[in-house]
Amino acid sequence: MDKSEIEQMAENVAVQYMKVEREIEFVTTDVEILGGDDLGRVLVHGYNEESKKEMSVMMDYKDNYRVTSIGRNE
Repeated sequence: MDKSEIEQMAENVAVQYMKVEREIEFVTTDVEILGGDDLGRVLVHGYNEESKKEMSVMMDYKDNYRVTSIGRNE
């Protein structure tokens, strides 16, 4: 899988996760692949569509894009 495919999949997973698990309409703004291929982490930046508060979703793309944490800028 190349970088753009990883980024696209991570965006889709983040949006779906936030919608289903947190009942938040998440709008993505940026995707970062952290630590290269060895680490396998992706950070998806965005915001809550309703409140406009910035949020980030971290996941492990080597573990089937499992969400590992959510951060919020309050």
